[in-house]
Amino acid sequence: VKLMENGGGSVSGGGGTTSEHTMEQLVMAMNRMALEESVRGTMVQQGCLSALLKVEEKEKPTDSDKKTLRNARHCIAKMLITTNPSLLTIAQRMGSIRPLIQLVRDDKVNDLQQFEALLSLTNLASADEETKGRIVAEKGIATLSYAMYSDHEMVRCAATEAMVNMVSHPTVLEEHFSDSEKLKVWLAFALDHEENFECARAASGGLAMASRDPKVAEVLSTMKKLGEMVKTLLECGNLELMHRMLVIILNMMDHGKQCKEKMISCGALAFCAAYADSYHDGSMADNLEFSAADRGALKVTVDLAKEIVKLYN
Repeated sequence: VKLMENGGGSVSGGGGTTSEHTMEQLVMAMNRMALEESVRGTMVQQGCLSALLKVEEKEKPTDSDKKTLRNARHCIAKMLITTNPSLLTIAQRMGSIRPLIQLVRDDKVNDLQQFEALLSLTNLASADEETKGRIVAEKGIATLSYAMYSDHEMVRCAATEAMVNMVSHPTVLEEHFSDSEKLKVWLAFALDHEENFECARAASGGLAMASRDPKVAEVLSTMKKLGEMVKTLLECGNLELMHRMLVIILNMMDHGKQCKEKMISCGALAFCAAYADSYHDGSMADNLEFSAADRGALKVTVDLAKEIVKLYN
């Protein structure tokens, strides 16, 4: 089917009272089309997403139906990886969440299907608080948390990135980031920057956002690996990771009391003072072969270090 010749519309028109075999073939056709990233938006416009969501409505599915349902969910995932959530209707956005969460939970799917479902949930979670609320309501936090333990590093990273986009939801802060056992995973991911940089970047970014919450910061201050993470990320030489770590330190210093004391005792304040002193006027940066973007990132980290020192003084 040629999508640009209204193939998407003709396929999506097959929803309704079709046989199991016909529905299976229709879903397979849409899956093949969705492999081409450039046509996914057009597929949504032509009604493919809405047609696929109707597949979810069948009660007591047969084994054949379950296979079709799994493929339909995967097609939804592929389409929503790159589709701007704001271009979806509320019904489409909300209706897609449950199928995607079910796909992540499904123990019969492969790593690619799970990975793409997580990427699409990451995309949807960036939309608004209402969408985050639906993900929480569908028990998505437990699903994402479980996926963070996957054997596949790309699945782990995608699950972590999805959780990062959920940080602003109160339930996520209260039930996930305030749990010391779950925080251990985030610290472990952040420390693993040499083996899996993307996951470390996501994990440290999630901690930077979550540590604004006083309760999360208090729990974080009790973690045995916190001092190691502070030292490792500050000295790793990567400005992105340093930036995230400095934001965590700033948040902890701002909360005061034991959070502030922990940052001082683990050497964070001493590092920030030395770092700000060394690079405060930009002259030492002239000796480094930095791009314009890196120079900008360096200035941001130096300014953060100065702010941290000021909080202590």
